[in-house]
Amino acid sequence: MIRLRALFLAAIVAAFGHGVVAAACPYPADVDVPDGSSATEQEMLSGQKRVKAYMAEMEDYLKCLDEEEIALGDAVTEEQRQLHVDRHNAAVEAMEGVANAFNEQIRAYKAVNN
Repeated sequence: MIRLRALFLAAIVAAFGHGVVAAACPYPADVDVPDGSSATEQEMLSGQKRVKAYMAEMEDYLKCLDEEEIALGDAVTEEQRQLHVDRHNAAVEAMEGVANAFNEQIRAYKAVNN
């Protein structure tokens, strides 16, 4: 199972723990990736649905980040801009991590069941 939210939040706190205001964009809940070496077909299909929903929620999160930065207008500081970039990049990395983890488990499932 994969837990990326804690890593994301830890990275943000480590980078900007010196008083940056919390974001208004809600970060999506963690997604559990099934263990392909022992999961049933139904568990893999259910996992696929959860991963797709997570990806859609992450896309919404990325849009929210962009809207948040646009709303700051000309008043955006370099620190705010950098926070936006860091949050965006961390979210994309989390999405890639989930996709890679699920694809790895699909390969494991196919290796056991084909």
